[in-house]
Amino acid sequence: MTPIKTILCPTDFSASSGAALDVARGLAKRLGARLHLVHVLQMPYIGFDESMTMASMSVELLTQLRARADEQLKAQLELCKAAQVEADGEQVDGVPHHKIVQLAEGADLVVMGTHGRTGLPRLMIGSVAERVIRLAKCPVLTVPTPESSKS
Repeated sequence: MTPIKTILCPTDFSASSGAALDVARGLAKRLGARLHLVHVLQMPYIGFDESMTMASMSVELLTQLRARADEQLKAQLELCKAAQVEADGEQVDGVPHHKIVQLAEGADLVVMGTHGRTGLPRLMIGSVAERVIRLAKCPVLTVPTPESSKS
C-alpha cells in the first residue's frame, strides 16, 4: 500500500463538505499527511455543454464570490492549524470534477462529501463525487451529508 502523504479535500462549504473536512483532518493528523483544501468556482453555463460559460457575470459579483470563498477557506485552514494538521488551500476556476481530478494527480487520497441527491436533481445537476470516483487515479473516500443537515 502506498503511504498517504497528501490528502486532497474539495470543499463547496456545505455541511457535506464540512463533514468530509472533519474526516480528512482526522486522517491527516493520524497519518502525518498534508491536507490540501480546494474550492472550485464554476461559472454558470448555458445548455448541456460544460464549456459554454456565461460571460455576462459581473466582475463585482465574481469579486464578491471569490472574497467570500477566501474567507471560508481561511476559516477552514484555521481549524486545521488548531488541530495541528499541516494544511494549505486554494481557490480555482473551472468545472469542479475536472479540476478535482486534475489536482488529485498530486494527491494520495481524495476525501470529499456527497450531497446525497437522488432522482431528478441528480440527473439535472450530476454528481461531482461520482465523476471524481470514476476518473481519479488515486483512491477517493466519500463522506455522506450528516443526517442533521439533510432537508
